[in-house]
Amino acid sequence: MYKSREIRWFKDNSDQNILDWFAGQDLSFKNTDARADYYLRLGKDDITVKLREGNIEIKQRIGSPEPGKLRENAEGYFENWVKWSFNADKDDELVKEIIQAGKYEWIETIKTRIGLKLTLDESGKTSLVSIKDHIPFGCQIEYTHLVIGSKTYYTFALEWFGEKELQLPSELSTEILEHSRFDTTDSMGYGEFLKKIQ
Repeated sequence: MYKSREIRWFKDNSDQNILDWFAGQDLSFKNTDARADYYLRLGKDDITVKLREGNIEIKQRIGSPEPGKLRENAEGYFENWVKWSFNADKDDELVKEIIQAGKYEWIETIKTRIGLKLTLDESGKTSLVSIKDHIPFGCQIEYTHLVIGSKTYYTFALEWFGEKELQLPSELSTEILEHSRFDTTDSMGYGEFLKKIQ
């Protein structure tokens, strides 16, 4: 079981300021591989079921979204989630029907994600590490290009995880978000977003 606290926004267009910040960290969509996730069409805000790279993931929101902001120009909803992950045999006939044949009520979502994790170094100072690093606690900062059917979307998110919640340094939030605009109307989890666009 994996617990997290997240704030996320979805937009139709890319944010060049966010792209520029990640480019400064040597990350871009061009040098990142895409992956396909398959979401069960549930029509719910508070739970998602996803088939991803040999795993089935069930994610449930705990409680109600809480309004808040990272900066004056970045307002949204903080949500607490619990995730369970199970292995799925890629040779299973039902898995093949969902992924290869596109059967049943599953939504194929092609994702290209760039991101980093914020953590504390040995001296107690915040530092950025690879999104692939396994750390006991921190904050994942991610930007994802989505293709669903013939449409393209972008989602920016921060996800706090682990044994304690790490404070996002104000200078870092300024560096990332100073020239962007994120509103509550665009802030939601994947379940609510998929329900909205279907």
